[in-house]
Amino acid sequence: MKFTDQTSKKFGSVDLSGLFVSEYLPGLGGNALKIYITLAYYAKSGVRSDEQAIANVLGIDVSCVSAGLIELESKGLIFREGNEIYLPDLIEKHIRDNYSPRTAPRPDNADDPAHVDRTHLLRAISDRFFGGQMPQSWYNDIVLWADKYGFCDEVVFMIFQQNKEKPFNRAFMKKVMEAFGDRGIRTVEQMNNWMQQREIYVKVRSKVASNLKISPLTVYQEKYIEKWFYEYGYGFDVIDMALREAAGMNKPSFNLYDTLLTNWHELGLTDAAAVKAYIAERRKGRTGASGAQTGQSGKKTGPKAGGNFGQREYDSGFYDSIYGEEQ
Repeated sequence: MKFTDQTSKKFGSVDLSGLFVSEYLPGLGGNALKIYITLAYYAKSGVRSDEQAIANVLGIDVSCVSAGLIELESKGLIFREGNEIYLPDLIEKHIRDNYSPRTAPRPDNADDPAHVDRTHLLRAISDRFFGGQMPQSWYNDIVLWADKYGFCDEVVFMIFQQNKEKPFNRAFMKKVMEAFGDRGIRTVEQMNNWMQQREIYVKVRSKVASNLKISPLTVYQEKYIEKWFYEYGYGFDVIDMALREAAGMNKPSFNLYDTLLTNWHELGLTDAAAVKAYIAERRKGRTGASGAQTGQSGKKTGPKAGGNFGQREYDSGFYDSIYGEEQ
C-alpha cells in the first residue's frame, strides 16, 4: 500500500527556525534574505532552478542573485557541490560549530556578533574549499588578512572563490589578498565593480595580443596594458589607434605605444573621438595646412600644434622623435 501526500506545494509552508531569526537574519542583506527564503521553498517543493530563473522570479538582476548566494555561502547558510545548492540543518550546524571538540581555546570574545560572523566565514571556507579539513594555520591567516585590509567577510570568501582553480598555497593567497587590499577593495559592491572592469580588461588584453600576434604577453607587456586601461581609462578603441599610429613607424614597440598613449592622456584626450580629431590636426599641421610657420630657432610659431587640445606645449623635436620616423 502506497501513501501519497497531495498537499498543494503552492499552499504549503516554509519553516524558518528560531535559530535563523536570532543568529542569521539581523546580518543578512535584503536580496540575500529573499534568495534564502526562495531556496528554502524550492528545496521543500523539489523545484529545480538556476540563478537567472531566481532573478526573474524575484525581479532583481542576476548579478544580485550571484552576490546574494555568495553572502549566504560565506555565512554558512548554504553550500554548493558542483551545480547543486544545499541548505544545511541550522540546528545541527549550530551544535557542530559550538559543541564539537576544539583544537584551540575558545576566545574571550566568542559571544561577540563579529566573532560569530567570522566563525561562519571560516567554517564556510573550510567546507567549500578544503572539504571541511582546513589546516589550523589557515584560520589565523584568514583572520589576519581580513583585519589587516578591512575586508568584509563576503569579500574574503569571493577572493577564495576566484582562485579555487589554483592549488591553495598560503604564500600565494597572501599575495592575492595584498593585491586586493592595495586596490582598495573592501565591500561586495567594490568587488563586483572590480570584477566587471576585470572582465572588460581581459577582453582588451586579448585583442591587443591578437592584433600584435603576441602569445603569450610578457608580464612587462601586461603592465603597460593595465596602465592604459586602469590608470588612463582607455578602452580598446583608443589603444588600437595607438597601435595603428605606431604601425607606420620604424621599430614599433610597447614603449612607443606607451609614449603615444601617455601623450594623449596628458593632453586630456579621454575618448576615441578626441584622439581622432587630435591626430587629424597633427597631420594637417605637419603638411603645412595649419598655418604654422617655422622661425630661425626651428620651433613652430603661430597656432599650437594641438589646436584646441594644446593643454601642454611640445616643441617640434618631441613630435619629430615619434611621427618623424614614419616609413
